[in-house]
Amino acid sequence: MKRSRFIFFVGFLFSLVVPAVAEVTAESLVNRLDEVRGYKDQGFVFNITNISYKKDKEPRTNTLSVKVFNDKSLIHFESPAREKGRAMLKEGNNMWLYIPGTRRVIRIAPSQRLIGETSNGDVVGTNFSRDYRAEIIGEETLEGQDYWLLELTSTASGVAYAKVKVWMEKTEGNPPFKSEFYSRSDRLLKTAFYKEYKTFGDELKLHKLLLVDALLQENYTWMKFDDYHLKELDQAIFQKASLGKLN
Repeated sequence: MKRSRFIFFVGFLFSLVVPAVAEVTAESLVNRLDEVRGYKDQGFVFNITNISYKKDKEPRTNTLSVKVFNDKSLIHFESPAREKGRAMLKEGNNMWLYIPGTRRVIRIAPSQRLIGETSNGDVVGTNFSRDYRAEIIGEETLEGQDYWLLELTSTASGVAYAKVKVWMEKTEGNPPFKSEFYSRSDRLLKTAFYKEYKTFGDELKLHKLLLVDALLQENYTWMKFDDYHLKELDQAIFQKASLGKLN
């Protein structure tokens, strides 16, 4: 009897010392996907360097500065010189572009957001936990690494991609490995490879992303994210009427 009580007591103490393993759910994975790309409901800023490659053309580089608060993001084009002064505003699932000298703000239609630089902005600016319903649809092993396979189905109107599949590591922190972005006709449009992470402050964020055009695989873009930090942002800058006044 004494021995049984002793074993029970040791087991009880061990349960207090060893932390419980957090359950992996579709919700926890999609939240993690958003966390490595931002700070959720807090205002923050970061920079992006894009190097785009197209068949038989010289690589094209541009740099962007980005301000984000909740479902709003404001992108300023810093280089090259011919694009400096342009600004792009994304509010929820609406997007507008300002080009200096035009004296007007151009609304970018959902179909236009599937091509070119605006598609890159949609891939990195999407709030997956807000705009998609998440479900774990399986598990896969690729090159010796185990992954959760997460499927995201759009729940909001105006979302550029109807479905997204995400492979997330079965390791601590569950970092995403790659994402596939699909049209409403279930056609693969883009594949994103999460190549490198970096600590900014005390949080791990996405640092390098390889974005491949599934329709023209010779076309791909390297995106480098830097200088993530929290910042209080004036809400007035996230208005369509303010776009042409911010430069």
